Amino acid sequence: MRSLGLTAIITIISHLLFIWLSYNALQAIDWRKIYNKSNPKMLQLLVALVSIALGYTVSSFVLSLISVSQNLTLLF
Repeated sequence: MRSLGLTAIITIISHLLFIWLSYNALQAIDWRKIYNKSNPKMLQLLVALVSIALGYTVSSFVLSLISVSQNLTLLF
């Protein structure tokens, strides 16, 4: 049971870390050239949603890669 809680904490931290990293990486893009609307709140929401989707996807990939590599050690 303790292992399950530790895995949950690691997963949450990983998701938040990669969402933060993707948000910071997306700040380098000049979104105003792509999004020509005059409503800046919607542009901020768009960047936040894209960073959540990207960060969650990358985090899931990394956690899956770690899990698979741990299972590979059971072969030997």
